Amino acid sequence: MKKAIAFLMAAGMTLALGASAFAEEDPTRIALLLPYIGDQSYFDVTARGLDLVNEEYGDAVQTQLIEMGTDAAGWEAANRQAAAEGYDIIISGNFQYESAMLTVAADYPDIKFLNFDYSDVEANKKDNVYAVTYASNEVGYLAGIVAGVKSQSGIVGAIGGMDNDGIRQFLAGFMQGAHDANPDIKCITGFVGNFQDTGVAKELATNMINEGADVLYHAAGGAGNGMFEAVAAADGVWAIGVDTDQYASLSEQPDLAKTILTSSVKNCDVAIKNSIGKMLDGTAPYGQQEILTYADGGVGLAENDYYKENMTEEELAKVKELADKVKSGETKVVDQLTDATAYDTYLEMTAK
Repeated sequence: MKKAIAFLMAAGMTLALGASAFAEEDPTRIALLLPYIGDQSYFDVTARGLDLVNEEYGDAVQTQLIEMGTDAAGWEAANRQAAAEGYDIIISGNFQYESAMLTVAADYPDIKFLNFDYSDVEANKKDNVYAVTYASNEVGYLAGIVAGVKSQSGIVGAIGGMDNDGIRQFLAGFMQGAHDANPDIKCITGFVGNFQDTGVAKELATNMINEGADVLYHAAGGAGNGMFEAVAAADGVWAIGVDTDQYASLSEQPDLAKTILTSSVKNCDVAIKNSIGKMLDGTAPYGQQEILTYADGGVGLAENDYYKENMTEEELAKVKELADKVKSGETKVVDQLTDATAYDTYLEMTAK
């Protein structure tokens, strides 16, 4: 009996020690590097991905948001500093600064990197890099069909941040969607030149409104708030946001929020949470890239109550009809990244 009791006590101590060791196992350290937050759009929804990671994995992870600043000259140094500090996973990338991340990834093969919105396919083919992106052409298309369905004047506008293929990808999709909804639509486009200058965006939007546009869309990050300001100052004009539900994100600025009929969204936050899950459980396909589409929930429309209240049943049905064709694959949305003529083709087609 004494031997049995001694055995049970020893076994209990072993289990207790094992449980203690498991509980004290070091958490996975994760850093997310962004130029800044507070744009109430792209970077804010991306930053929310860390919140979802913390909610999902609790004490098993230790996360840190690092704001790198808007000066591109410092982006590689910020990625390099994070690597030197010993983070297990570094989340960084997107077309603006993925080159800085990838340069550092090559020098730190033992650290895993997540490019949360890649641009260059070949450059991301590294053994320690897992890269995802979003069908931005479909993001633009969904906004375009809403604009084409809702417009009463037959004229719509779209404002981009930088004039590059990544942003033209949104705008080409937008023009195709508007045209599919209304073959007689006229589209006006313009570019801010960056993602921060609300004044330029407001001026572009005001000019579009003066030309008769009654639905405006932006793919301009924080600069897009200038478009909302222009729409708020006009009568009978709607705005469409981007990346996140901007009606919700701008709720503390009701004069702007009430202009936003809907937003075409990139679910960067959910993608980060899901991607980190794969990296933690060992199933992430390093060296490969994934494109998240409307069909698999990577992108979509913010179909909130405000949207539904301000759309007629006929308008909602038309939007759903056209969106479902994208989901089923019946409609192929043009892609500026694979067809450099897509933007110019639809700009000419909708110039009227």
